[in-house]
Amino acid sequence: MSTRELIEGCLHNDTTAQRHFYVNYSPRIMGICMRYASGVKDTELMAAYVFKNLYKELVKCPNDIEMDQWIDERAIWNAIAYLHQDKQRYFIAKTTRYMENKNSTGEPVDEAVLNTEESRKIYLAALHALTPSYRILYNLTYVDGMTPDKIIENLEIARETYKAELEQARFQFKQHLNTYLHENGLRKQ
Repeated sequence: MSTRELIEGCLHNDTTAQRHFYVNYSPRIMGICMRYASGVKDTELMAAYVFKNLYKELVKCPNDIEMDQWIDERAIWNAIAYLHQDKQRYFIAKTTRYMENKNSTGEPVDEAVLNTEESRKIYLAALHALTPSYRILYNLTYVDGMTPDKIIENLEIARETYKAELEQARFQFKQHLNTYLHENGLRKQ
């Protein structure tokens, strides 16, 4: 079944199409949610929220673009909407600094060291150590490759805020990553 046929089936409440859609897209969407969430339980709750909203939004899926790209983008923005639901946790966490007292080597990260499964887990741990707002900006910019204009528009933030927060997110991510790499013996002091 093609993606377009799956979408059409989902729009007509065909449970077989919905099941196939879920099976086909759950690894991608779980991967997206894992990057934006703060842990396993949060990832699962976020993924359920994303799928629920994605099924509702399939009616808006345009025919003239890559549907996988549209689905990924909608999943990303729904994951962010999920985080924004809990404003208190989102904004309080934004003002909290994680692991500030941990030592960091401050050296640039060698991306080649991130090729093993263990190092990918470390990368994800460093990402999860960021506050939710920093994690969002880091993911949108460096992982999902969204343009600054699109991010600024969708998050409704000022360009200066975006630049300052992104710089801080990048700095903190590198600190966390270096610390975790060192702690796991993948980086020399």
